[in-house]
Amino acid sequence: MPERRIATVVMLDVVGSTTIAAELGDARYRKLSSRFARSVRDGLKRFGGHEEDNAGDGFFATFPQPDRGIRFATSLAEDVRAFGIEIRSGIHTGQTETQDGKAQGIAVVIGARVMSLAGPGEVLVTSTTKELVAGSDFGFEDFSAHELKGVPGTWQVFAVTGVDGAQRERPLPAAVAAERRAAIQPGPQRERPRRAALIAGGLAGLVTIVAVGYAIMRDPTQPKPRDEPAPLSEVVVQVDPERDPPIVKSIPVPVPRVPVPGLTLPTAPHSMVVGQGGVWTVRFRDLFHVDPARSEVRARITIEGNISFSVNLAEGLDKIWVALAQGLLEVNPATDEQEPAVTFGASGSVSRDVVVGGGFVWVGGSDGRFVRYDPSIGDDQTRTGLEPIDTIAFGYGSIWTTDIVGGTVSRYDPDTMRRIAKIDLAADFIVSGDVAMWTLSASAGTLSRIDPATNEVLGVAVQVGPDPAGLAAGVGAIWVGDEDGMIRRVDEDTREVTEIPFGAPVRTLAFDDDTETLWVDVA
Repeated sequence: MPERRIATVVMLDVVGSTTIAAELGDARYRKLSSRFARSVRDGLKRFGGHEEDNAGDGFFATFPQPDRGIRFATSLAEDVRAFGIEIRSGIHTGQTETQDGKAQGIAVVIGARVMSLAGPGEVLVTSTTKELVAGSDFGFEDFSAHELKGVPGTWQVFAVTGVDGAQRERPLPAAVAAERRAAIQPGPQRERPRRAALIAGGLAGLVTIVAVGYAIMRDPTQPKPRDEPAPLSEVVVQVDPERDPPIVKSIPVPVPRVPVPGLTLPTAPHSMVVGQGGVWTVRFRDLFHVDPARSEVRARITIEGNISFSVNLAEGLDKIWVALAQGLLEVNPATDEQEPAVTFGASGSVSRDVVVGGGFVWVGGSDGRFVRYDPSIGDDQTRTGLEPIDTIAFGYGSIWTTDIVGGTVSRYDPDTMRRIAKIDLAADFIVSGDVAMWTLSASAGTLSRIDPATNEVLGVAVQVGPDPAGLAAGVGAIWVGDEDGMIRRVDEDTREVTEIPFGAPVRTLAFDDDTETLWVDVA
């Protein structure tokens, strides 16, 4: 039986895409399409939508609440103007039924017909959707009644004119839009090298770059033995998977020496993040702010408090967020100053993870503490006594957590902070991809896919290496770093695994959306 549910349907496409494609040519239009798709999917993650289908220049998505669908469409309309394009959107709320993994029904048809009425930059909604968001501080303008092809009756349609009391911006002048499109240039075309060549090139490139970095850091007064090997450690490395060799640059980041014999550097699922103009990585109680433009450590920030069992990082809402046993810290990326946001007062043996999503900072702990922090007003809401939360992610309008010992993944509603699904699946890492949630089992070396529409594990787990140690998502792929010196790319659609020889054990990794490259921590 098809699954029936009430959903808000959002249909959108790029206005004048055929003309723009002819203007830019194939290579530049592919680059534009890639940026557009990334913006759409980033917006879906931010506002909790689910991608149902796409046709290159158009997307079909659903949302559990109508206000999220409207905010997604209006925000996206502004975001894509950076590329010199306009979109149009149609929104309707009604009953859909899921068949073959995709929402169908008359509500979908209505959304598509409403979109066809819209002009550049316009977001049109039916009266049904408008009535459901009464009191949500949206502004509307009557777009008159219309007969929609293939749909019985006459439908009243409204244009969204304002969000949260602010008027929506008008479309870009044609000259400005053309200037922004003219700035789009395709990336260099690289031929994929044979694996043997890539192995040799990758290892040689990494050894050379790290050797240079190490030579800078070591005492220049001490002679270097001619047969001394270059240490593959204490660096963060930028990797371009399409490049031969894949190493772009390597930046030395020292591991602090601690006065505890035998103490090794703790591992954590999110000990490195990319964002706010930098690469951020944790070494014991030191947070390093790495400037990739200058290829240097800009600041070394000593984290206040005792050494924690694990320290995790998140980026968003104009800050870097640090979760440790005793609490949540916020770091200003402009000044590198830290301030306590939430204090827990727990022992250092408690591990905590952190993620940003839906306008909040979320923290989960192995002690069963679950925190939602609103930095705009400095307010935190806490639930305790839950099952352990070892890792945490935000995607498809929900918070997802893992319990490593219990062998489960849980899904929480961000409004109520209550669990809405529990999935029997052993997972050490979890990440939100373009089409699904993905989990990684370090012990089994496997990657599993969770369908956010059904909360079911789909298909057979993908084998991704003997000792995986990092998980990231970007450009339609899931990236897994391994202690065996490999980075593995898993295509989200085909699940095909591609190996990228790296040449050093991976501590963790993060994906840089701006450059479409990876940053790898080698400690």
